Amino acid sequence: MPTMAARRTFLIGLVGLTLMLARPSVAALADGLAAYESGDYLAAYRELRPLADAGDPAAQHALARMFFAGQGIPRDAAVAMGWERKAAAMGEAAAQLDLATRYENGIDVPVNLEQAAKWYELAAEHGAPVAQYRLALLYFNGAGVAQDSVTAHMWLNLAAAKLPPGEVRNAVANARDAVAAKMSVTQIRQAQERARDWKPKGGKP
Repeated sequence: MPTMAARRTFLIGLVGLTLMLARPSVAALADGLAAYESGDYLAAYRELRPLADAGDPAAQHALARMFFAGQGIPRDAAVAMGWERKAAAMGEAAAQLDLATRYENGIDVPVNLEQAAKWYELAAEHGAPVAQYRLALLYFNGAGVAQDSVTAHMWLNLAAAKLPPGEVRNAVANARDAVAAKMSVTQIRQAQERARDWKPKGGKP
């Protein structure tokens, strides 16, 4: 039976091996995203495609953007949607927000407000203020979800708190106040309490 020291040595070696194996994929992702941002789409595709195939959601989202826009590869909305759905299902908040926006506005897919609400909510739960704002409007208007002013106010409150000072934040705060004008004092208190108690889930907003 292995001694405690032997087991400790084995575990240390296993951790070291894991870190060594992880470094190349982390470096490849960084290189791929850097190539994408610089406009070198062929290099980006070369670095990101193997990672996307292996299940990396950030790489999958980047590939989706490339296929949607035809950046370095022929535009293919169907392939792009496939990658975007995979990334969104893995918890990539940017992919969730993109899917929601496409379903709400009928971009490359038929309008589907239920799907829009679903993906906005997942991105909103990760703390993405744009998703929180768009989801709030769906709740306020009862579009794709049951009408719920309390939930709408909560999301608007959270979005306004997350956004930096400026016109966008002011617009969200004004929308929150417009919703509040149609609510009772009790409803406003409930919405404020829910906003105070809310905590983001894991993800990348």
